[in-house]
Amino acid sequence: ISIPSNVVTVNSLQEYKTVVGDESSRIVAVRFHATYCRACMAVAPHFYKIAKMNPDVVFVDVPVTQANAALHQGLGVPSLPYGHIYHPQSGLVEEMKLTRKDIPDFREKLKSYSEGNCDVSP
Repeated sequence: ISIPSNVVTVNSLQEYKTVVGDESSRIVAVRFHATYCRACMAVAPHFYKIAKMNPDVVFVDVPVTQANAALHQGLGVPSLPYGHIYHPQSGLVEEMKLTRKDIPDFREKLKSYSEGNCDVSP
């Protein structure tokens, strides 16, 4: 699988804060996954395809390992694969399961935020 240039892999809380927390102008889509998780592997090509179709969005891959378990636990990720969408002005705006059947919904939600169709005012 070729990984698009707008996909960043993050392995620590510090990297997550830098890549996701410090992004001030672009939408960020995050995929939490594990190498041993079949559903995670099945969704990867779809996630990368969405990334290719949305070059103005930052896509973040977070492989969940024993070394960074505190990262996904601290973010309240209940299961894998899981997705977050962050808006530059509003922070975390969507969180959802990210299995293959959830991809169309994830893609639509991402599209509405990218096109400015979702109200993000507090």
